[in-house]
Amino acid sequence: MSDQNKEAMIKAIKDALMVEVKGQQLYSHAAKETKDAAARAMFEMLARDEDDHVNILTVQYKSLLSDGKINLDAIDPAEVDHGSQTVVNDDFKKSIKRGNFEMAIISIGCDLENKAISYYREQAAKTEDADLKQLFTWLAEWEDGHLEQLLELEKIYQDAYWADQGFSPM
Repeated sequence: MSDQNKEAMIKAIKDALMVEVKGQQLYSHAAKETKDAAARAMFEMLARDEDDHVNILTVQYKSLLSDGKINLDAIDPAEVDHGSQTVVNDDFKKSIKRGNFEMAIISIGCDLENKAISYYREQAAKTEDADLKQLFTWLAEWEDGHLEQLLELEKIYQDAYWADQGFSPM
């Protein structure tokens, strides 16, 4: 691998780390600040997922530096596919409190997840390294799972908000 390719891969991993750190910080802060136990559970799960992604990317960054390549041997996508671990069930829906703070965090989270998905897809399409392509493809899929959960949560909160304002049924 040329130095130029290696540098491009390192930059892509570093940029990906920043994407994940932003999400992790947002969800961690939201989990601490929310008064809603159901929302706290969701934000804590999302923060843990982003933390896992930070750890995966950190390992890949170190592998690039030391060995000059991505090493996906220790990653089991099924174990990291957090999108399938939904917190949003009937009990969750019933326990939601009406909170503008939570709606704002969810909206910001949707924006972050959309940006992450776009970044990972763009990088997967651009790289010639098969392992980096695979890593970014997995990350895009995992973040897509987060986005689906946040969009579902956003709808629940918006419906509750409109009901509270007397706009229900819509």
